[in-house]
Amino acid sequence: MKHSFLGRYIPFLMFFSLSFSLFFLINSTEPVYAQQTTQKQEQFTLNYASFFPSSHPEWAAFNKGFISKAVELSKGRLAFRFRGGPETIALVDLPKSTQSGIVDFSICLAGVAETVAPGVGATILSRISVAEERQNGTYDFMEQLLNKGGLHYMGRHSPANDLQFFNLFLNKKVERPEDFKKLRIGTATAARALTEAWGAAPVNLQLTDYYTAMERNTVDGVSGSTLSNWVSSGCQTVTKYLALPGYLQSSVVVMMNLNTWKKLPQDLKQVINEAMIYNEKISGEIWAEDKIKGMQKLKEAKVEIYNLPPNTAKWLVETAYNATWEYQQKRFPDVTPKMKVLLSGGK
Repeated sequence: MKHSFLGRYIPFLMFFSLSFSLFFLINSTEPVYAQQTTQKQEQFTLNYASFFPSSHPEWAAFNKGFISKAVELSKGRLAFRFRGGPETIALVDLPKSTQSGIVDFSICLAGVAETVAPGVGATILSRISVAEERQNGTYDFMEQLLNKGGLHYMGRHSPANDLQFFNLFLNKKVERPEDFKKLRIGTATAARALTEAWGAAPVNLQLTDYYTAMERNTVDGVSGSTLSNWVSSGCQTVTKYLALPGYLQSSVVVMMNLNTWKKLPQDLKQVINEAMIYNEKISGEIWAEDKIKGMQKLKEAKVEIYNLPPNTAKWLVETAYNATWEYQQKRFPDVTPKMKVLLSGGK
C-alpha cells in the first residue's frame, strides 16, 4: 500500500526536480550567457598629417586638445596614427591627400584647402568667436563647401580669441599710413592683398625664408607670420620692432576624408565633434599663453613692442579686412557674399 502510494507520485517528483534544476541552471548562468553574446566593439585607427612638424608646439597642442579627448571619450575605440608633417606630405598636397584617402584627416591652412573647396579661405576674416561660428551657420556652410571636395569639416585649430592672429614684424618703424609706402614687406599668400592695400611693396616669401630675409635686409618687415612661429624660428634676433595691434583670425582648419567620416558609427562621430569643440577651446587658450611667452622672448631679444596711434591702428586692421574680402570676392564670387555675412556675425 505504501509502495503503491510512492510509486504513483515518483513521476511527479522527478518532473518537479528536473524543472527546478533547469530553472536554477538558466538563472545562474544568465550573466555568462549575456557576456558571451555581447559583441566586442570595433576599434577605428585614423591616420592624419599636418602642415607643421611634430616638433612644433601646435602639434603638442592638438595632441593635448583633440587626440587625448577623443581617446578618452571613445574609451579607446578611437586610435590615431600621426603620419608626419611637411617632411612627409607637403602643405600644398595635404588637401588632395586627404580627399583621396592617403590620410584620414589633416591639419591644413584654409587658403590651401581652396584647391578642393573654393572659398573656405575666407575663414581667416572671421570677426566672431569659434563658438558663435558653430551657432550662426558658419560651421554648417563650411561643411557644405568641403563636402563638395570630398571632405568633412571637423573645425578650427589654434583660433586667436583676440582676433589678432598675424603680427607685423619690422626693422623700420612706422606710425602713419604713408610710412608703409616706403616699405618692402615679406608675406605669404594669405597676407599679400592686405600688404598691397597698406601701400607697401609685397615680397613673396615662404615661412622658412623669413629669418634670412630679415637678417639680410632684403625686406623691411614681414606681415604674414604669427608671434608663435616667429619666435619658434628664432626670428626675434633679427627683428627691431613689433607694431600692434595684430589682425585677422587663424586659417588653420582640420578636415577629414568624407568617406572615412561616413563609415564611422554615429556615436564615434559624436565623440569627434565633442573632442573638436574641446580642442577649439583649449587650443585657443594655449595660443593665448604662447603669445604671452612669445612677447617675453621678444623683450629678451630687445625688440621694441609698440602700439600704433589709434587712427593708424584702426586703418591697419580695417584695411586688412577690406582688402582681403575684395581678394576673396574676385576669386570666389558665388561663395564670398554668404561667407562675409556669416563671418561678420550674421546668418
